[in-house]
Amino acid sequence: MKKLFFIIFNILLVFTLKSQVIQERLLQVNPANVAKFEAAVAKKTQIYNSNEDQPNWVTFQILTGPQAYNYIRMQIVDSIPKFDNIDQIGNDYWQKTVGPLHTSVGNRMWWVNNEMTYTPEVRNKFNHRRIIYYNVKDDGLGDFWRYRERAKRIWTEMNYENRVGVMNCMSGCDGNWVQVRFHHEDFASEARAWENLPKFAKKYNDIFGEGSLEEDQERLRASLMPDGRRIRHHKRMPSLSTPWR
Repeated sequence: MKKLFFIIFNILLVFTLKSQVIQERLLQVNPANVAKFEAAVAKKTQIYNSNEDQPNWVTFQILTGPQAYNYIRMQIVDSIPKFDNIDQIGNDYWQKTVGPLHTSVGNRMWWVNNEMTYTPEVRNKFNHRRIIYYNVKDDGLGDFWRYRERAKRIWTEMNYENRVGVMNCMSGCDGNWVQVRFHHEDFASEARAWENLPKFAKKYNDIFGEGSLEEDQERLRASLMPDGRRIRHHKRMPSLSTPWR
């Protein structure tokens, strides 16, 4: 079984060239500069990132964790070769107007794992994210992806209304890092989603066998590196982001 999932994982990597790819940077902002920073990012985005033929940038404010109230800035492209198309004019404007107001830390590249992402028939454009970051052992990938594949099937069977995005780190990470991103309207919407957990558990055990959810979740936990599960909340900032595409 594990060999099978290693094969599946390697096949998924081939789909990277056909999936959305994301570069993300951490932007640290002094609290005294927050208002100026947000205004400058909003203006740059409106000028250089608001039309279909312009680069797609999304800004999230981090709500929890050691980087709370700093920002994540993501560039989203349809395929990795498009990162070769440099928007020099827009970048120069950013450095002149926004650059002095923040410190940029690191850069990571992620690809959207469409095979494991759950997207409802009607996709709501929600700004609230509950994100689980997983660091998976090399020999735990089979069990990890087994659970993710099964969870997607259950959400599909339940006609779950919220998107659950899955992203694999392809560069800039130490280890097999994966993001699972739960989309909600706000914290109240997230709290209501927790009410579906008993239905999820029943459906899971009905389909895969009694006790299978507990067993698979234990295998998932065992598949992770030490400190291999971190939870964060982010909020998409519409005025600091390219309009939804």
